[in-house]
Formats: sequence, structure tokens, C-alpha cells
Amino acid sequence: MKHMKTVLILEHTEEVFDKLTCDVCGAESRWDENWGNKEHEKIITTIQLEEEESFPHGGQATLTQYHICPTCFKDHLAKWMESHRDAKPTVTNSVW
Repeated sequence: MKHMKTVLILEHTEEVFDKLTCDVCGAESRWDENWGNKEHEKIITTIQLEEEESFPHGGQATLTQYHICPTCFKDHLAKWMESHRDAKPTVTNSVW
């Protein structure tokens, strides 16, 4: 769950990022949407549905997101997905 807070900026208020918590267990990320524990580590596990309509005069989009920590992703979501119709993830590895 993305938490926002209202802050006063030069005599006006604005919503800014406050923290990110897991929608399953409530764990809090250390860095924005990155669940990594170390400064050089990047772990992002947002699940989202993006629905968009585009017309010549404009358009609209709706983004629905679940924020889930890596532990809940592996222990709950992945196991649930694989138990339904033998779903398998697409895994891509990169080296640089």
C-alpha cells in the first residue's frame, strides 16, 4: 500500500510519498518502491492492472496496484498462482 502524506510547501500543501507497505503482511519498504535491504540492491514486486483508452481528443487510464513484499510474493502469491492450472512464471536473468 502506498502511503502519502500532506506537507506544506511554500504556502501550499501537496501530497508526497511517505512510505510503502505490503498489502498482505504490512511490512514496510526501506526505499520508495524498492524492497531491497542494501543500498545497491533493487527488488520491486508491484502487481498492477493498467487499463487505458486513447482517442484523438484525449484519453483516460486507470491503474490498479497491489504492493507486495518479496517474502509474500514468494510464500503466498507465487504458490497460489502455481496451484491454479499449473501456472508457471516467466523468469528472465540478466548479467552486466
